[in-house]
Amino acid sequence: MAGGNTDDLTKKERNDLKREEKQREYRKSSRIKKIKKWSFRIFWVGIAICGLYWVMNAAQTANENRPGKAVPIMNRDHINVGDYDGVYNSNPPTSGPHAGPAPWGFSSEEILDENAIHNIEHGGIWISYKDLDNDSIERLRNIAQENSLSVVVSPRDRNSTKVAVVSWGRLMEFDSVDGELIADFIKSNKNKSPEPLAR
Repeated sequence: MAGGNTDDLTKKERNDLKREEKQREYRKSSRIKKIKKWSFRIFWVGIAICGLYWVMNAAQTANENRPGKAVPIMNRDHINVGDYDGVYNSNPPTSGPHAGPAPWGFSSEEILDENAIHNIEHGGIWISYKDLDNDSIERLRNIAQENSLSVVVSPRDRNSTKVAVVSWGRLMEFDSVDGELIADFIKSNKNKSPEPLAR
């Protein structure tokens, strides 16, 4: 009957037709609202997924672009001094079994690897050195003073270079004190660790 002559219809039939037309319009309107609603949701879920991907990619890129060579992370077992008889996977070590922390700041005496690792686990930077002249040592002392709650500086005879700067899973080596590169290493790598507590 739709589209035909409604003059020949009874009042009841005309009312039924109007009701059917209203129901069709209502269903059509409901479908459009649902489509819009789901399209809106899908759009925002897509935006969220893209944003999450971007953040993860940016974090990965930032991690890759940090100064220093990446070193695979070893376990974080807590041990007593002298208990570890294994070999660390870098020299000096950048992670691994460790004992209590070393004091922050400059030390004129060697500190144990097991103690320094504890500091870098807490987000600190360990600068170790050997065979440096007094002026170079003084420059390292100044770096330690400027970063008094996040840097440990100490001599270390087992270094393979004159200066080694480490953070958790990161190592940079120098043949002399390069204050600018060391400062960049500290800024970029401080608190990139399992327990970031350095200040």
